[in-house]
Amino acid sequence: MCNLSQGVEERGIEKGLAEAVLRIYKKGYSIEQISDLLDMNIEKIKAIIESK
Repeated sequence: MCNLSQGVEERGIEKGLAEAVLRIYKKGYSIEQISDLLDMNIEKIKAIIESK
């Protein structure tokens, strides 16, 4: 895969994860629960929530 298509794919994955974080957070899950569900760093989850 070329570098351009790899970068596009990575951005798409990041966008999808950010949307998932926000949907789960809006349903009332805590940041710690989201971290456990999605196996993501708590600081990254906080940054996603604060940016939206």
